[in-house]
Amino acid sequence: MSEFRLAVLALWLCCGMSFAASEGVDGAELRAAVQKSIDLLQKCGPIFVKNGACTSCHHQSLPAMAISVARPRGFRINERIAREQLQASAAFLNARRERYLQVIDIGGGADTISYSLLGMAAEKYPPDALTDAMVYYLKATQGSDGRWRATSHRPPLEYSDISTTAVSLRATQLYAPEGEQAEYQEKIERAAAWLLHATPRANEERVFKLLGLGWAQASRAAIDKAAHELLVGQRADGGWSQLPALPSDAYATGQALVALHQAAGLPVSDRAYQKGAQFLLKTQLEDGSWLVKTRSLPLQPYFESGFPHGPNQWISSTGTSWATMALALAAEPAQLSSRQEPRP
Repeated sequence: MSEFRLAVLALWLCCGMSFAASEGVDGAELRAAVQKSIDLLQKCGPIFVKNGACTSCHHQSLPAMAISVARPRGFRINERIAREQLQASAAFLNARRERYLQVIDIGGGADTISYSLLGMAAEKYPPDALTDAMVYYLKATQGSDGRWRATSHRPPLEYSDISTTAVSLRATQLYAPEGEQAEYQEKIERAAAWLLHATPRANEERVFKLLGLGWAQASRAAIDKAAHELLVGQRADGGWSQLPALPSDAYATGQALVALHQAAGLPVSDRAYQKGAQFLLKTQLEDGSWLVKTRSLPLQPYFESGFPHGPNQWISSTGTSWATMALALAAEPAQLSSRQEPRP
């Protein structure tokens, strides 16, 4: 048993929580919750593009990541909308390709570029001149110490060098141009070395330190340590909070579960994961969303995206995407619905 798994056991025992006392989530309820969220996210993505004349991390990239988890598990996906959202993102980014090659920040810097690439990779966008330009921007903006710096302050999504470094590391892995892998691998290794010694101060940073180390295939000891630091933040209600003074929410809980499973190998059957999933099921609203309160000062004029929760809708869409990923990971595989369109 790994040090991380021993730490999970010790945590539950010291908290007085018996494994037998915690029941798993209901499979049918879980699948219904994920489907409602997917339907809502797909409905609102095109509205955001139309009303905002742009694409975003919260309405395009993260929903695409959620869909990529749900799709192979047999959830109903509107593939036409998925294709159109990918095309809209590529068109928006292509119009700025020369600026990436000139290393001109279009807003959001490495955060925006990296999340865009992660969303495109989720929909299997092939490497091309656009992705080469975007990764070139990342290569040019990496610091001498190995980190990428956050250039905007929009917590919790864009504010932390740890998060920015982790997503930039991953985007570089996914889209390093053919023939230049050795050069880019050196940058990935320097980023991983910086992450290894970075000190997280909030749930967002603990999540992305763990994800970054997992993506970089750091040592088992380093991953277990980062996973334990994240796991001990789980609260009695099963959720995680963005900051100690804030209540548990879907954003912090969803991303914690995804990181623990994908980077540290925590089984979805583990009681810690099941308790987190139960928290998400209990707090999901009837429309398929989760309300997450904004902590960011607005940087652009407010407009309706079709997602619920008014001024909180953009971070609520992000939180809903993370929660959907976490629940979809826990879903039993099912046969594809006859209503699901085949992928091209």
